[in-house]
Amino acid sequence: MQQLHVFTAFSGYDSQCMALDRLHRHNPDFNYELVGWAEIDKHAIAAHNAVYPQWADRNYGDISKIDWSQVPDFDLFTYSSPCQDFSQAGKQAGGTEGSGTRSSLLWECRRAILAKKPKYLLMENVAALVSQKFIRLFNAWQLELERYGYRNFAKVLNAKDYGVPQNRERIFMVSVLDEQARYEFPDPMPLQICMRDLLEKRKVEEYYYLSEKVVRSYIKHMQRHKEAGDGFAFRPTFGEGVAVSITTHNGQRNTDNFILEPINTDEDGCARTINCHYPDMNLDSIVNKGSEGFGYVRTAIVEIEGNEFRIRKLTERECFRLMDVPEEYIDRIQAAGISRSQQYKMAGNSIVVACMYHLFRKLWIDTQIKTLTLF
Repeated sequence: MQQLHVFTAFSGYDSQCMALDRLHRHNPDFNYELVGWAEIDKHAIAAHNAVYPQWADRNYGDISKIDWSQVPDFDLFTYSSPCQDFSQAGKQAGGTEGSGTRSSLLWECRRAILAKKPKYLLMENVAALVSQKFIRLFNAWQLELERYGYRNFAKVLNAKDYGVPQNRERIFMVSVLDEQARYEFPDPMPLQICMRDLLEKRKVEEYYYLSEKVVRSYIKHMQRHKEAGDGFAFRPTFGEGVAVSITTHNGQRNTDNFILEPINTDEDGCARTINCHYPDMNLDSIVNKGSEGFGYVRTAIVEIEGNEFRIRKLTERECFRLMDVPEEYIDRIQAAGISRSQQYKMAGNSIVVACMYHLFRKLWIDTQIKTLTLF
């Protein structure tokens, strides 16, 4: 089989290539080469270079300034343009062409597509792009691609349906330069692990534990919203379920993922009572007791049904795991000297590897798709 030539735009640390790596491992006849990528964030570039040093010299930078005649031809173009102006967590300024918003960089992809006419396109963005507010823009982009000869297949996929315990919905669109093409998205599969399975097995640094002040403010914030009748909630768990969607500022919002850890631990910091489970836990019953005895911050001790716990946010490594990043690549990113805040940002901005792996598998490996061929 010939190599698939790939260009990834808005690359980040390139979870797209991680999915292609996995496809190759499971199907050795499938091979690919990253002929180019486009990223401007210096921290994301450092992470990409740490994971894929062999392609460090192939970053074309700002997508709006690329001379596509100088780029090698490619078969697959992936584009996950900035989502901030579509996301419900942002100002929802939109992505209309010429608006100058970060999300309007979507339209810069037109030049790449017209210049290279790759056979396959893969778009990913927040599910809000297909909400009532932005569906006209999304449909306009689809019509644009149809005029160029592409047939589009779009669907919202949730990471928890593809083996990753994170409730993360994103819109994916596969476009094929073949008006007769057919494509079926991968079927959901039973989730066999929970968030706890991806947590650190040993005690983490004190940095990650919430202070008494923060716990008090989160509880107060939750009660205020509860009185207002909305859904904002501070709900630390034992990790027995599915994580809420990873954010770019992990642990700074009361709705983020927070973990309850029993204070009773062994000498390695592992909780002896980790199997305790309180399915009827009500945060209103948590009493803040405070403590001076756990490191350099005044961490909070909470009491649930007579048992004492501390609360922490997820580590950067745990966030990467919830994005399905292989452990080896996490090691490389963390060895690159990138700050904690930037690691959280990269994880929150990225794409869950498993979703793309199964999407690619259905596109090129699944023999049931008779009309699609690699070349």
